[in-house]
Amino acid sequence: MIKLIFKKTFKWIGIALVLIIGSGFIPAALGFYGLFWERWTTSILGNPLNPRLSWYQPLEMTKGNYLNPLPTLDTEKSEISMEAFQKASDYAGSHNSNSLVIQHKGNIVFENYWNDTNFDSLFGLHSLTKTMNAILMGHAIEDGFIESVDISASKFISEWQGTEKEAITIRDLLNMAGGLKEDYDFSPKSQRIQRIMGLDITTANINVATDTSPGTVFSHVNPNSQMLGIIIERASGQRYGDYFSEKIWKPLGAKNAFFFVDKPGGMVHTDCCMWSTVGDMVRVGEMLMNKGLFQDKEILPPGWVNQMIEPSNANINYGMQIWLGNKFEARRPYDSRLEAFANLHSEPFKADDVFFMDGLGKQRIYMIPSQSLVILRTGSQDSEWDDSKLPNLILEALQ
Repeated sequence: MIKLIFKKTFKWIGIALVLIIGSGFIPAALGFYGLFWERWTTSILGNPLNPRLSWYQPLEMTKGNYLNPLPTLDTEKSEISMEAFQKASDYAGSHNSNSLVIQHKGNIVFENYWNDTNFDSLFGLHSLTKTMNAILMGHAIEDGFIESVDISASKFISEWQGTEKEAITIRDLLNMAGGLKEDYDFSPKSQRIQRIMGLDITTANINVATDTSPGTVFSHVNPNSQMLGIIIERASGQRYGDYFSEKIWKPLGAKNAFFFVDKPGGMVHTDCCMWSTVGDMVRVGEMLMNKGLFQDKEILPPGWVNQMIEPSNANINYGMQIWLGNKFEARRPYDSRLEAFANLHSEPFKADDVFFMDGLGKQRIYMIPSQSLVILRTGSQDSEWDDSKLPNLILEALQ
């Protein structure tokens, strides 16, 4: 009797699952229930933290103006020893890397690739995208669209006026100290999932709650960066991608890149999800390393990069949407209140002026102006990734 009951129970459970999959999951994945449900269902079929390029729909092109390749120098003629390059390559290769590109004094001196990647491969920048907000903010100020980073963000986010968020400045957002609260509810209708996959990320981010006073606590959360993109669009009156193309991407001589938008004609994700070629991110690294100059051409307003890499009050190792190497931390936390989310450093950086861009999956661009050095690493997540390893291997070879 008990066996019969179990048999019937499992039978009906099986029938229910088939019905759910057949009438719900499969049609949703094929887009029958709309773009949001297509995103949600297809994301859990793969890696929801790192979806393939085809998942990011719609994409909005930001036009480049590619004319010439980046200069190269034979590895054997570099000031950096082959032994150092080999050690760096071995380390990257053993830690889930897709590419390792090293530029020294304006020349690419070393490249290695894995997993069918090459110099012109598109890759998802993830949080490297965040730094684009700070880069573009310099132009928004120079162009007179924004008076200063020290004004209230509510000047452009009218929805915050008359609320506790009125005290949040643009600088607070740039410094990842806006006091905005991250949400760890991953259910489809949650605020977090609506910010990631929803069709109105503007409203979802504007409505994020607060959990600390602005300017006091470092918390590397997406709403800070997304609000910056919303501010830049509202202040300039231009599409984010168009403004970015005009001020940054075309002057860099980059190839076309792509931003993920919440819906056709909607808001660009400026907290993540830009797609660029490997080589074009070397251009970004060179521009920042040279304090706004790229091949002697002024791309950013004078002095702006120095402001970007000024330590914030909330975190000595963070500036404006970019990480700094000012103080050794064996574990560099994404939230000063938490130890769970942190990156590893086995030793201090062997240069005092290291700063770097950090994206999910250990996407990294390390920049060291004193050595005219840019190191780009792309790849997949690796829990044992040591952020001091690659820069120090190359710095040691130059000493």
